[in-house]
Amino acid sequence: MLVFSIIVYAAFGIFFITCILSGIRKIKEIKTSQESPEYYVDEKEHDEAIRQAEDFEKGYFERIRNGEQSQQFLSVGSQMICSFLRSLLAAENIPTYTENEHVNNMYSLNALSGNSAFSIKVFILIAEYDRAYEIVSDYIASCEKTDYEHPSIKSVAKTAGAIMSGMFFVAAPAGSQEAVHGIMILPRVTG
Repeated sequence: MLVFSIIVYAAFGIFFITCILSGIRKIKEIKTSQESPEYYVDEKEHDEAIRQAEDFEKGYFERIRNGEQSQQFLSVGSQMICSFLRSLLAAENIPTYTENEHVNNMYSLNALSGNSAFSIKVFILIAEYDRAYEIVSDYIASCEKTDYEHPSIKSVAKTAGAIMSGMFFVAAPAGSQEAVHGIMILPRVTG
């Protein structure tokens, strides 16, 4: 009886292992037969988009070389929010330039959280200030409306954003406006 039990359990074990291996083989076949998704449908189109972005930023410096004045417009505490704001401004043909955007990549904890170790400075041309101010103010107003319904939550959220983004260590010029998501709008330079 003992020998029979050992043979039955061994046969069942071999059958069970065969089923598992067969299932794994079928899963691999299904995965290899499926097409992998293409993130960039057309590489030429992707390369062209990068070239246009570089040309757009070069336009900022060309206009400065031609005598236009620039100023720091924003101080932003998050790389993601900075990229989003720059894309909003670019959609309205307002060229921008940033400082401290890529140096934050060296700080892995900040890269994971999305917050910057150093505030990101966003520069614009002074001639574009009013339009840029309107665009960023609209974005901030929409965030405040959806994110913070209660005034006490709004003040706590601003403080938390300032702590997380290091904005307490930024000397804010008179007239600066602190907003949600670690955004600070600097006043228009007159002169």
